Order: sequence, then structure tokens, then C-alpha cells
Amino acid sequence: MRRRTRKASGNGEESGADALPRMRSGLAGMPLAFLGFALWRAWGSLSYAAPAFDFPLLAGGGRLLYDVFLSLTALAVAFCARRVAPLNDQRALLVFCGVSMTASAAANLAALYRPELAAVLWLPAILLAGAGSALLILAWCEAYSCLNPVRAAVYLSLSMAGGVGLTFLLQGFRDAYLQGWLLALPVLSLLLARRAWRSLPAEDRPRPSGSMLLPWKFLALLSIYQLVAGMCAQRLGDEWLGLVGSHSTLATLIAACALFACAYFFSDRFDFTVLYRSPAVIMVCGLLLVPLFGFGGSVAGAFCVSASTMLFNMVVMLFLFDISKRLGVIAIWLFGLEEATLAFGWLGRGAAQALDGTLPAGWGDSAVAVVAVALVAAMTLLLLSEREVGTHWGIRFMGKQAADEGTSERARIIGICDDLAAKHGLSPRETEVLHLLAQGKSLSAVAGELFIAEGTAKAHTRHIYEKLGINARQELFDLLKVNPKGL
Repeated sequence: MRRRTRKASGNGEESGADALPRMRSGLAGMPLAFLGFALWRAWGSLSYAAPAFDFPLLAGGGRLLYDVFLSLTALAVAFCARRVAPLNDQRALLVFCGVSMTASAAANLAALYRPELAAVLWLPAILLAGAGSALLILAWCEAYSCLNPVRAAVYLSLSMAGGVGLTFLLQGFRDAYLQGWLLALPVLSLLLARRAWRSLPAEDRPRPSGSMLLPWKFLALLSIYQLVAGMCAQRLGDEWLGLVGSHSTLATLIAACALFACAYFFSDRFDFTVLYRSPAVIMVCGLLLVPLFGFGGSVAGAFCVSASTMLFNMVVMLFLFDISKRLGVIAIWLFGLEEATLAFGWLGRGAAQALDGTLPAGWGDSAVAVVAVALVAAMTLLLLSEREVGTHWGIRFMGKQAADEGTSERARIIGICDDLAAKHGLSPRETEVLHLLAQGKSLSAVAGELFIAEGTAKAHTRHIYEKLGINARQELFDLLKVNPKGL
């Protein structure tokens, strides 16, 4: 048993380097409420992704409609983020979330016993389920974004794996008991989300800087992964719902276990670049090497694609947790956009159908593999360079760089300032002013450090804004990807 390190805040939320020994001392003391996300994962699987019953409301595209409503609600909340955040303090929205999901489950079960009700209930039930699911997901993401990155990685991976195990367990229940759980799971998950949120001390709650930064490159690449996974899933059909897919499948379990191992056992010496690049390698193997050598054909290939998509999705979630906590970006803004990428899976299904309808027989699999590999390889190389991940966003919660967090963050900010100065033609004095502004210093403080008049500092600041094409201090912080409130 390793000696525990001192706590850095009221609930023991240490920085990445200090938290690791404490994490490895065991999971007995972990707040179990944070695993309540697994309950929603199980509910989503048993109700919509891989339904436990032949629900009449899902006939004729009900599952697609559910995902559409979920994505639209997530987008709506994202664009209203400044008014809504923190979501976990919006009691009316949370009550609507619990009521809507329970009502949708009741409607599903009612139509199961009275099929004639399906025509009346299908649209409101699916609409309520999609809207409620989006709110519940965002509430959980908001809570996770308050944790230090190592804990967030461990709890997220355990919740993902726990959702798979709970789904498997509930499928063995008698119908009456399983139906009762379908009514109870959303409310239980919501109550645990509220408990997890309330367990956080005030200093660990979000302190939004008003920033609406958009890490579009990560979201664009995630959309590509979803597109390719949808193409492969369409070729398999619904026969393998327990093996591949974005919910409680074997692929999800494997990806979650891999992430847990990296975070729990190796995060002090694990290179994060390996974690965000490995899904691309796994996907290429699934699309080309596995079918080429005949290891299970398209089924094994689709499994690799699905596992790589889930792993990359979790990596992106950890990245968003990190910048939300460090830079003060509103969590529901980031995760509302992240959840909207779900729609690209259905676009992939449509693309696979279109290829099958236009290409000669037998060419469909090859065409899908070639198009998918080209998309993933090109987008990974173009969007996720080492500089983009390390310098621009300062991802450091995996690997040795976490041990000297303050130094690495200062070096990152200085590097960005120097790059902007060179790109936009800032003078040496303007560059010095930019460095101080990036630290959140006031104009009087800048003038004092540089031994210039405050009016001169103000003039330099105005020139910097003009050259960078911005108008306010917050826009500068967004450009530098820094949250002065957290400095």
C-alpha cells in the first residue's frame, strides 16, 4: 500500500502528478456516485441502441429519430450555454429530464402491451427520450469536468465498462423486473448525477471565464470516426448489435478497459500521443489488415473500427474535461457539440447504402475500406499534429509532463505568444506586452513591469488587438487558450 499524498482541496482533488499515488492506493474510497453514468448507458442500450424488447415505437426509424432529437437538444443547450450553465443547478431542467425519460420508458412499455397506442405515442415518446438523454449526458459531463484528469479518466472508463456489465446483467432478468428497471434507471442516474455534483466543494465547481473556445479539429476528426463506424455497422446490419456499436457492446468494453489501464496503471509514464493516435492504427488494421488476412472477415474488421471509435470518443471527452477545467470553458458548450457528432454515424450508414446501390456486386466492402482509410489517415495527419495537441491546447494529463504543470503551462503560453507575434508582425515591445497580458495582468501592472506610462501600455494593447483582429481581453484569452482565473 503506497503512502497517500496530501490533499490539495476539500475533497482531495489533487493535481495530476499528486493524484496518481492516491488513486493507486485503491478504489475503496472513490465516490461511487460518479459511476451513475453507467445507469444511463445501460438504459440507452436496452431502450434504443439494442432494445431488450421488440418495442413498436422503434419501428420505422425510431432509433434514428431518437439520435436526431438527442443531437438537436444537445446543440440547443450548447448554444444557450451561457444562460444555462451550470446545468446541474437548473432544477427545472433536471426535473424535466427525469420526467421525460421516465415517461418515454412508460410509453414504450405501454405500446408493447397495447400496440394500437403506438401511432399516438411514438413521436412524443421518442422526442422526450432524446431530449432527456441529452440533458442527462450533459449533466454528467459537467460533473466530470470538475475532476482532475486522472480521476476523470478512471471514472469515465469504469462507467463505460460498468454500463456494458449492467446491460448484460439486466438482460438476464425476467421481463417484469427488466421493465421495472427501464422505468427506474433514468431517475436513479439523474439522482446520482446530482449527488456527484453536490459532493464537489465550491472551489472545484466551474468558474467559467465566459470563453466559448471551439476545439473544432478534434470534433471534426471524431465526426470522421463516427462516419466510418456507421459505414461498417451498416454492412453488418443489426445482427451484431452486442458486438459493435456506440453503446453497451463488447467493443465498448474493450476500449474502456484499455483506457482504464492507461489511466490507472501507466499515467505517470504513458505518452498521451500514443493514446490519441492509437485509434487510427486500430481502425486501419480493422479496415485493411484484418479482412486481408481473413481474421474473421468483415465482423472482426467492424469490431476493430467500433473499438477504435469508442476509444477516440473517450479520449476526446477527456480532452474536453481538461480544457473545461483548466481554461474555464463552459462544459455544456463543449459537450453539446461533441454529442452532435452522433449524427455522423447515421450519415455513414447512408453512405454505405449509397455505395452498395451504385457499385457492382462485391465491390462495396472494398470501396468502404478504401474511402474510410483515406478519410481517417488524411484527417489524422492534417488535424492532430503534436504541435496542435501539446502547444496549442497544452494536453498534459498523461505522461511525465504532468509533474511540472505550472512550468509547462507557462512555456505553452509563451510559445503561442511568440508564434502570434511572428505571424502578425508584432514589435518586440508589443510582444513583451502580449506576454504580460496573457498572464492576466492589468494595464497598470503591465506599465509598472515595463517602466512605461499607462497610456503607452494602453496604446500598445490597442495596436496588438488591431494586428490580431480582436476587440477585447476575453478574445485574447480565447486566442491564447488560457484562463487567467485559473492562473
